[in-house]
Amino acid sequence: MKNKIKILSISKRSHRSELRFPKEQKLFDILRKFLINLGFDVDDEFSVEGIGRPYNNQEDGEIIMNKEEEIKKYKEMIANYTNKDYSVDIIYFSEKVFVIINYKKDKQKQISDALKDLIYEEK
Repeated sequence: MKNKIKILSISKRSHRSELRFPKEQKLFDILRKFLINLGFDVDDEFSVEGIGRPYNNQEDGEIIMNKEEEIKKYKEMIANYTNKDYSVDIIYFSEKVFVIINYKKDKQKQISDALKDLIYEEK
């Protein structure tokens, strides 16, 4: 279950879904995979590949792909990613991480499909 995480709650509304996760280090990798599954581009200036990764100190601001920051350092901060279908806010709190997904057309099936291999349910 290294690449899976428990989802704490899901809230669905018209044109909006909210997901809550425990604040665990593996969440960075799961968030990157989830947004890629939703169709986010990994090659644009604000690539989802940068989630949880530091940027080098040079002017080019490139992502250091072989490093990952400590998720515990992410407190009271918001990151936003937007593509043609979704606007996603990732909100980091001290114990949990909220992911809010806004969309114009009903995308709940696509969101469920993008999550299905990344979360597990307790039995």
